[in-house]
Amino acid sequence: MRYIYLVLIAALSFFDISNGYAQSSYTSTDFFVPNGDLQIQVRKVTENTYSSRKKKPLLLVNGSVGATALFDLPVEDASFAKALADAGFTVYMMNVRGWERSTAPAYNTTDTALVAGSCQEASLDIDAVINYIAKDVPDGKVNLLGAEAGGHWASFYTSLHADKVLHLIVLNSLYGVKAPWKAIAVAIPNYNNWLLSEQAIANNWANTSATDTLMQVDSLVGNTFAKAATGYSPNRLLKIPGGFMKESLQMAQGKKYWDAKDITVPILLVRCEHDEWSRPEDLEAYFNELPAATPKKKLVISHADKYVALDRNTAARRSLIIAIDNFIKKGI
Repeated sequence: MRYIYLVLIAALSFFDISNGYAQSSYTSTDFFVPNGDLQIQVRKVTENTYSSRKKKPLLLVNGSVGATALFDLPVEDASFAKALADAGFTVYMMNVRGWERSTAPAYNTTDTALVAGSCQEASLDIDAVINYIAKDVPDGKVNLLGAEAGGHWASFYTSLHADKVLHLIVLNSLYGVKAPWKAIAVAIPNYNNWLLSEQAIANNWANTSATDTLMQVDSLVGNTFAKAATGYSPNRLLKIPGGFMKESLQMAQGKKYWDAKDITVPILLVRCEHDEWSRPEDLEAYFNELPAATPKKKLVISHADKYVALDRNTAARRSLIIAIDNFIKKGI
């Protein structure tokens, strides 16, 4: 009888009583994928508790900050990558050239015509990583998600390489349509010397989160995010190739670097209600210009902003994960 009791205690310690699920354990692996002379940083996250479950590959492309800061923050329940791994995905995160630990060419930042880290360059980096991942995938295709500038890069890539992408998810991204843009204030300075301090990022987190009364300002996540975003610089400044800012400003004024009509894979377009990077016009124009034969879905997440991937206190991130899971696995 005592043996049965001890076994029961052990089982209950393995399961989370509050939600009825087994407590998850994860394996996180950091590595680099070569792309010519460059080294592209990648992190792979898998959930181990249900190791027998067939897992689908999902590559997350960084946005205006690095991928590990945005998608795998070391705060309890704040890792978007681990939440996706819990849903049954093998999650890969990548940084295009110049972000976090990914190397970059020796750009001449005094050249005002330079677009450092252009969508063409980002596409080459994405292709290198997908080719690497595809070696371990039966059909050689990968699900692809890009947030903010990452959505621009992922869309550009998919318009050229539909044969390598299973599903495309675009989160809070601009499209080439002329409409007012709130982020224009940060897009005008010298693109090639774009810097943000740790404190500026923390302040932006607090100010952005406070705009929605239903979203709790999570100072622990905000401060940790600011440290993570600037942690790869010795002077704790976020210094990244500024070409994405130049391209974003031009897209907000109507320039198209790629066209929705060239996207032929199943696509989920997501915009957060209070996002200040993308605009409602981007979502509608992108969706409406997709080919009629392309399987497509759009979603607006209420009471959410650009930090939805880090939001551990409301239903917004859960809604996003459910939408991704249903779209990739069930086609709904």
